[in-house]
Amino acid sequence: MSNSIQEVAGKNIRLFRQTKGLTQEKLAELVNVSSSYIGYLERGLRTPSLDLLARIGTVLEVEPTVLLFTTSDDSNEPILKKLNALLAGKNPKSINFVYEVARAYFISTTDSV
Repeated sequence: MSNSIQEVAGKNIRLFRQTKGLTQEKLAELVNVSSSYIGYLERGLRTPSLDLLARIGTVLEVEPTVLLFTTSDDSNEPILKKLNALLAGKNPKSINFVYEVARAYFISTTDSV
């Protein structure tokens, strides 16, 4: 199923916003737009300008292109995006620690790494 770029961006903005623990109101305040506009974006009813996309990416600590990215309808995709959102903006040492824990888990369960 093919989603429009507006829908993809909206879903990603919502996912990263929620992962960061931000309300629509707080995100709106941080990027200098109304909270209703954030709602429109998240529902795929409006298309953000490049400038706004950059500001949202900065606040959510992700590259703006990540907000436009979608892949196949793989059932793991939402979980992988949540994991990416969780790790966004963390220091490399913390990210490496999470990687090593996950790697050790998969080795212990004999799944491939």
